[in-house]
Amino acid sequence: MGNLIPATVLGAGLVALPVRYWPTDMVVGGATLALAGASSLVIGRPAIARRALLIGARVLLGVGILLVTVALLSLAFLAGIHGDFGRGGVTLMLLVTLLVLPYAVVYPLVELWWLAARRPVPAAAAAPETSASPDGESPA
Repeated sequence: MGNLIPATVLGAGLVALPVRYWPTDMVVGGATLALAGASSLVIGRPAIARRALLIGARVLLGVGILLVTVALLSLAFLAGIHGDFGRGGVTLMLLVTLLVLPYAVVYPLVELWWLAARRPVPAAAAAPETSASPDGESPA
């Protein structure tokens, strides 16, 4: 259910972009759909919830790293090429980077860490071993 928040933020950011660029639309739109799909699988089919959460977190982390990298490269370009004239663009890209970072990088890292810390116990290890002798007596 928590993946709906980053999906909403990414979807709102995609709609709010003033200029349409199809590679960005495809990547961010795909990530939004993957996160919404993972959340619906968690709600609708609890048996595969863990796998859906892992896939959703990995997709979000990949897209988040890509978005932050592109934003930082834009920051470097605007600051280096345009100097003082590009100060408004630098401020805007810094704001975008700081807004994307918690939802698209920190959240999936915490989610992956949390899922890894709670690995399911195999069925053979879950059942306690009984060490009884064949005649029904317990060993001394």
